[in-house]
Amino acid sequence: MSLMGWQALLAFPSMVEVSMDSFVHGHVLLIDVNVDLAGTSVRVAGPATLCYAPLVCKSEVERARSIIVKAVWDWHMPRENAKDERRLVEIAHDTGFDTLIIHNPTPVVMENAHRLGMQVCAIVIPNVTTEYTRNYPDAVQRMLPAENAIAEAVSGLDWEAYTAHAHRWFYPVQLSHLLCFESSQAQDELRARVSAALAVTDGVAFDGFGFRNHYACYCPRCQTLREEMAVQQAGRSSDHILAEMSEDSLVNLSHLLYEHAKGVKTNALITNHIWPPFRPNPDYASRLRLDYCSQTISWFYRPHWSLERVRFEAEQMKHLENPARNRFVPFIGLFDQPHLLRTPPRIAAEMTIALEYGAGSLVFCSLFTLWHNPEIRQVVQNALATDTIECIEKGLT
Repeated sequence: MSLMGWQALLAFPSMVEVSMDSFVHGHVLLIDVNVDLAGTSVRVAGPATLCYAPLVCKSEVERARSIIVKAVWDWHMPRENAKDERRLVEIAHDTGFDTLIIHNPTPVVMENAHRLGMQVCAIVIPNVTTEYTRNYPDAVQRMLPAENAIAEAVSGLDWEAYTAHAHRWFYPVQLSHLLCFESSQAQDELRARVSAALAVTDGVAFDGFGFRNHYACYCPRCQTLREEMAVQQAGRSSDHILAEMSEDSLVNLSHLLYEHAKGVKTNALITNHIWPPFRPNPDYASRLRLDYCSQTISWFYRPHWSLERVRFEAEQMKHLENPARNRFVPFIGLFDQPHLLRTPPRIAAEMTIALEYGAGSLVFCSLFTLWHNPEIRQVVQNALATDTIECIEKGLT
């Protein structure tokens, strides 16, 4: 559905809505809606669904809120026992988040989250161990020899100390081994990870899906694919072919995993965080197949982006949004180290921008930072408690 169409739908004095029983707890975007105002049914065409459902009446505010997600990521909260895990969920809920995104959610986390009306997504990554790399080299990404040498050279750095001085947000090449997205064995491995996550959780959040060198894989299979493209597209430069093939690899994988996840659990919430950067096209994320695509509008590391840049990033990503593929949700990153913290007023301003361009939705990382910094947590809580209908209307215009 176009944004104009959505606004028109919001404008009806008495709303009609498809029952959310047919969708992902309200998290599937409705791409086209035809409403028979005099009748008793509505025809809905979604990204992968065509159905007829009974009409139910809801207010405009309730309808608008039904597609909002307020999610928090965490990697660092203590999780040594059941008490820790209950505290993790309760802090997220009390702050105002409705979705928790963590590694390896346990039954304790799930039980307490559902008791409080929250969803939980498991983080799914494409990383593999050194042992896996040795045993299945054809399923793993390869870099150029010079890039391997760079990885070796920087592997001994204390990265946090180095980046504080060098102002580098990330390694020049990723040190962890990653699956090759064109490998059928790697695709099977990723499908298995998604299935395992959905056996426990409400959804999955993809993180780290990119290239070790931020632009391409140089395994024999990917090299052959590019050679075949060069024959079919005679006259195109090798750098254009490389960029196109790499981007298509990322996009095609997102479709494959999305369809698999929905096949495993129809109402699964499928989201992500765009990381690492993709150098040939930093704006490729609007092509990915997801329910929600979280993209950074304010980053963890220094120098902190000006508020003007934060708004520019949010505006640009919203402008590029393709609702047929995914819905853009702003991501705010904040780590707990003293030199990386931003002030409560600054975070309040970022939250305002995020809620505006996210049409009421946002993603915050990390919960550990909020737990350790009550003043910052308070401004986040205040922002999340604000009635979001105004944010929704602004974000859809």
